Amino acid sequence: MFNVRNIACSACLVAGAAHAGGIERARPAEAILFEEGNYAQFTFLQSNPNVSGDYPAIVGGGSTGDMAGMTLNVGGGLKFQLTDRIDFALLFSQPYSANAAYEKGFYNGLTAKWRSTSVDALLKYDVTDRVSVYGGPTLLTSSADITIPLTLANVASDPDGPAGPVPGSIVSPYRAQSSTETDAGFVLGAAYQIPDYKLRVGLTYRSEIEHEFDARETYTQLGLPGPTFTPISVSTKTPIKMPQSWTLDFQSGVAPKTLVFGSVRWTEWSKWQVKPGAYAAETGREITGFKHDTLTYQLGVGRAINERLSLFARVGHETKKGSTVTRLSPTDGYTSVGIGGSYMVGDAKITAGIEHAWLGDAESSTPTKFTDNTATGFGVTIGFKF
Repeated sequence: MFNVRNIACSACLVAGAAHAGGIERARPAEAILFEEGNYAQFTFLQSNPNVSGDYPAIVGGGSTGDMAGMTLNVGGGLKFQLTDRIDFALLFSQPYSANAAYEKGFYNGLTAKWRSTSVDALLKYDVTDRVSVYGGPTLLTSSADITIPLTLANVASDPDGPAGPVPGSIVSPYRAQSSTETDAGFVLGAAYQIPDYKLRVGLTYRSEIEHEFDARETYTQLGLPGPTFTPISVSTKTPIKMPQSWTLDFQSGVAPKTLVFGSVRWTEWSKWQVKPGAYAAETGREITGFKHDTLTYQLGVGRAINERLSLFARVGHETKKGSTVTRLSPTDGYTSVGIGGSYMVGDAKITAGIEHAWLGDAESSTPTKFTDNTATGFGVTIGFKF
């Protein structure tokens, strides 16, 4: 029989339109720990953003074209009830990703890709029938590569004077390709629930994880006398901090077949920056980064139609910061609306949903203005008891 308390878990697994701050695209599903008995699930998320801007006349004007590529994320989890009080879950996710590429105008040739996978091993202990604690280690594997076209690389390294590029300038496209690194962090959380009212409030902390990449940086440098052109290919250490976060999740029954649910999430993106050693030495700056932490809200309602079918709707919002943004993530906050449903087939539950987001207007340092941008996402989760 369908249990209305699972509506919130289902809804959280089919996000994907709005990018939840920084380069976070999917969230590990700790809520699987609260499924009854032994449980397995698989999730597929697809996000299709449409992000473009208009260059100022000083750099030639015109449109940037759509610079944000589609992203695909898969995830899954296995949850085992070890005893009456202890549950164990093994989770797989792809929490961070980026797929940016400019094909028009002044930024033409600027590209960035970020790939990640995460594995969590979590234990939950029921202290009482209302209070539980959970936590465990997490392993995050990441890699990235970035290409900066000649014009941007040269301006960043040393703005040209009347005589053109000065010695030491970058006079070719710049590329940085990272190693693949795996590093550990941890998850800690606690929850309070009143089963009779379908009430549960949980607070989850995810620690910061620091990668130290070996970045292969390649470019050509202008020198003297001559002038000379010196190809550079060096491997440099590039530390990058993946952010810590706090998430408050809640759900509560408000009628026999109706549930409200939501979350508030703070993520420390202000410490994230990509600053390879040779590029930093040439330019004195990072390639990309975020100036502010993010605060993301979600609120939804679910309704059980019958023993097999339930429907839900939700809204999301991420606060706008109002400052200059990076060219590789040129939006500022969002507002989203999503709908979906779950259907029970025996012991299996199929959940699907669609979400549309209006991405906040923003301006890069050129200044290039990005306005009226949107994203649409679709997600499917299949879960079953065993």
